[in-house]
Amino acid sequence: MLKLKMYDTVLQNNNTEAEAIDYASGMVFDEVEATEQDVYDSRLIATIEGIGVYYNWKADYYAFADLTGE
Repeated sequence: MLKLKMYDTVLQNNNTEAEAIDYASGMVFDEVEATEQDVYDSRLIATIEGIGVYYNWKADYYAFADLTGE
């Protein structure tokens, strides 16, 4: 289990890994709420300027985490 500061936005179903990375590249995450959460059944697929893009293989969605440590 991993505990990360996760943003309250996800991309659900039918999105590709490339679409999730593009979303993370264009999103202004400073405007999105983030909470400390336990992360299960997920793998890190990319890091874009301190934002981790995680794929949850059990629930089939992409989630985003603050990896800057701030």
